[in-house]
This record gives sequence, structure tokens and C-alpha cells, in this order.
Amino acid sequence: MSQPSAKNSRPYGGRAECCRNDTCTPICPIGAKYSPDFTWNRLRGSGRITLYPRTLVRRLVLDDRSMRIARAEAVQRGPKGRSTPVELRAKTFVVAAGYVWSSHLLLLSASSRAPNGVANRSGAVGKYLVGHRNQQAFISLPLRLFPGMNGQHSLVTKQFMRTPPGDRYLRHDLRVWESSFARGPRLKADDGSLMLGDDIMRDWRERTKTGVARVRAYYDVIPDRSSELTLDAARRNAWGDPLPKLAFRDAPESAALRNYTVGAIRALFAAMAKAGGGTVLQTEEDDGPGWQDHTAGGCRMGTDPATSVVDEWGRSHDHENLFVVGAPTCVSGGCANATLTFCALALRSASEIAR
Repeated sequence: MSQPSAKNSRPYGGRAECCRNDTCTPICPIGAKYSPDFTWNRLRGSGRITLYPRTLVRRLVLDDRSMRIARAEAVQRGPKGRSTPVELRAKTFVVAAGYVWSSHLLLLSASSRAPNGVANRSGAVGKYLVGHRNQQAFISLPLRLFPGMNGQHSLVTKQFMRTPPGDRYLRHDLRVWESSFARGPRLKADDGSLMLGDDIMRDWRERTKTGVARVRAYYDVIPDRSSELTLDAARRNAWGDPLPKLAFRDAPESAALRNYTVGAIRALFAAMAKAGGGTVLQTEEDDGPGWQDHTAGGCRMGTDPATSVVDEWGRSHDHENLFVVGAPTCVSGGCANATLTFCALALRSASEIAR
């Protein structure tokens, strides 16, 4: 199946329908692709929200007589480096700052009554950062493709997301794109001689008589508790607050499976190439060492306040008027892009906040 894309198939809300410019990843020049500014502008225009631009929330402060959040302390940045202190008070506070800055804010909010940070009685804030790694390969194929025309469009299968009974654990997705890898225009021929003008075009046409596919598999990684975000006292922002420091670490179960997982995925790539009469040109890990993709966690959801940060609605176990929404509450990175899951969790929290 094809990956879903949030683009208009017909004119809607004053925005045009998609005309396939194939520039969707960096920008949509006609406004057919969804962008958050459309939503924000509509909400602002109707008077339903107020935005405070250039404002950094530095900490949440507890009420003097309860464990409720009383206010948020912030700074509003002005011209020439000047900043003005801002205090925000509300009945309900919602932290929706992604997997890094949500945990960072809660840790920065430490006080005598919350010595490890707000919402951190369990000590789990910033812990269990989750994501997934991937393997990718480029496969030459004996058929003509048109590199660069559909770079954002792919096919994806969920066939490998469930491990057959009795097999060793292996869970991943699989996506296929056409690719311009090793098929772009070039200045030098195979013998090293310089090509100019029509020679470049003739060489390019000849080499694109066959195509290249890019295949990629995201695979499941179980996080260790020490896969974490901490405060880095050696690096601070303009107001003296320590910046976040991230370290991704596999749980022992995932660490023990990593070589097997990588080997099995690369064997699948080789089998795909053989089935298509092609050759694997290059295999690599797309993200590089020490990193994971589609990251989340840090404020994990759970029913036990001793081991989690928020409940199933994203409400803090420690503070009844504090919610953390979206990606930070996830307990697993799974083996596919979880953006729609992050959105669904945020919408679910919004329903409870409204109730």
C-alpha cells in the first residue's frame, strides 16, 4: 500500500487541490499539503486561542497549599536580546512540547517540594526514550525507472510486523522507493575522462535505461530505563538553564537481538534483489550510530505511579491539573513511523481535558 499523505484531493478551505509538484517534502508551493499554520490561523481568527510568540516557558510552579500546578514562569524575548518575565496562570496546564522539551521542562521545574522535578515522584521523567533503527539498501534493477520524479512516494508492507509462532523475535516494516542512487548526471566517465555538454546527457540517458530501488526497514528497539534525557550542567541557555542531554540505550533483550535483526533484514534485501533480477549496490544504517528515528518517550504512560509519569489520558499521577500529551507518553517506538499514534494520543488527551 502507499503511505498516507495529508494533501487536498479537491479544493478545500480556500486551499487548492494537489497538482503533483513533487516538492512536498520541503514545501508545497500552492498550499494543498497540510501545514499547522492553516489550523493555527483559523483558531486565532475565531478568537479561540491566543498565541504568545517568542516566549520560552522555563518552569512550572506548584501551588503553595496543594500539589496542583499554580503557574508557569516564562520569558518573552524582544529586540536586541532584551527579555521580559512572563507569568501564566491557568486551571489546567498541558505540556505539548515533544519528547525532548516536555521532559526537559518537567526536570527544570524542580523545587523543595518536587526535588526531582514536576511529575517525577517515580523518577521516570526523561527515562525510557524510545524509537527505532533501520537498515536500508540500494538495489539495481533491470528495468527503467525515472529517478527524481516520485522521490516522496513509496510502497510499504506490514508483512513482517508480526513474528510467526516459534520464530526468533524479529519485527520490522518494509518500504520501497525508486531512487536516483548511482543514476544521477556526472562529469566524469568510468575511465575518468571529463564529459561536457551533450556527452553528459548521452551518458545519463544510457545509465538510466536501468533503475535503482531504495528499500528500508525500521525495526523494533526495546528501550532500557537508562535510555534517557538528563540536564547538562555544562551547557546552558541564555537564562542559565541547563540544556537537555540525550543518550539512547537498548534494553538487554534488544541488544542481544541486534546482530540477528540486522543480518535477517539484509538477507531479505538480498532475496528481494535476486527475485527482481537485480543486485544490492550498498547496504547501510540510515541514522548512524547512537541515534534512533521517530523518537518518543520520556513521560511514559502507565497505571502504576511508581513506574510511570502519566495515566492513560496523559494526566500526571502527581498533579491533577497537569497533562503531558503526544509522543512523550509512548512506551514503545514500534517498527513504523508513529506520527499518527502521537496525534491519536493527543486527541484522546484533549477529550479528557475537555471533559
